[in-house]
Amino acid sequence: MIPKPANARAPRPGCQRWLALGAFLASSASAQVATQVTFDASANVLDPAERDEIVSHTAEAMRRWSRLLAIDGPRSIEVRVSITDQATASAASAVGIPVGEAEGRQLLEQSVAYELRTGVDPNGADPDMYLQIGLDYLRNTLWFDPDPGARSAPVPSNRTDAMSTFLHEVGHAVAYNGWSDATTGIPPATLWSTFDRWMIPGSPTLFSGANAVAAWGVAPDLTTGNNKHWGNGTAIAAPRVEWQPARPVEWRNGLAVPPLAPAPPSMSPAVAGIAAQDSLILQLMNGVVFYSGHRYDISPLDVAVLRDVGLPLDALFANGFD
Repeated sequence: MIPKPANARAPRPGCQRWLALGAFLASSASAQVATQVTFDASANVLDPAERDEIVSHTAEAMRRWSRLLAIDGPRSIEVRVSITDQATASAASAVGIPVGEAEGRQLLEQSVAYELRTGVDPNGADPDMYLQIGLDYLRNTLWFDPDPGARSAPVPSNRTDAMSTFLHEVGHAVAYNGWSDATTGIPPATLWSTFDRWMIPGSPTLFSGANAVAAWGVAPDLTTGNNKHWGNGTAIAAPRVEWQPARPVEWRNGLAVPPLAPAPPSMSPAVAGIAAQDSLILQLMNGVVFYSGHRYDISPLDVAVLRDVGLPLDALFANGFD
């Protein structure tokens, strides 16, 4: 196993178990994903209501991502929460799991994605995902939805929607993470993640996964200096290029990664071939800004990325339907 990506903060030692959540049904009736949230000693500053809000939003975020996947049996994902002095929040899978080789580098999958895909817990009793939340951000910026499953209450105009933030952080643990240089997009010499492998280093770095390119119309640009996210603060002309997928990759057990096929028409943007920069900044996984009073959600571009990193999609969502 490989340590978690460098852009994730290290967790603090010690743990307090707060609540073991029940199973949440994924879209496939036979598949269940249980999310268990634990808190380390840094969370002693939280009151019971704050803990409950973190638990409910973490579980709903995991449910929304995992329901997109073709999961063939029960899964249990443990999330360890730390409270920090950072400006916002951050998250990552606990480790990277070697799953094959691509273009001479070892290919690593996020451990949360690996467990959801295979049913095998690669790190045993240890947490599968680490989530860090800044205390001031938690108390003075985030707005916690009274019903995060329904998402129907109005978001206050002076607050950031917490459910959007938790969806964003779980997205990093499932797909949007790796070891490439945050500014240049250049990966280490010997390894890369299932996300890194589609980066075209540059200013900005572009993402060339076949499904993402088909869904967006061009290769979407990644945030310079924070390139496990979409978009930049100024408009950037992305070239319209027919990217060719890399040679076929096999998982370590010899099974082929799902083929990289063009995304269906229902996943295409309204104006094909134009990467509207403001639209990328409105994506859940953008790296520039979360607007107050605005909800973000998993988009067709995110579904396309799940395909590009080799995750099998549930039949209900494989064509972009939600």
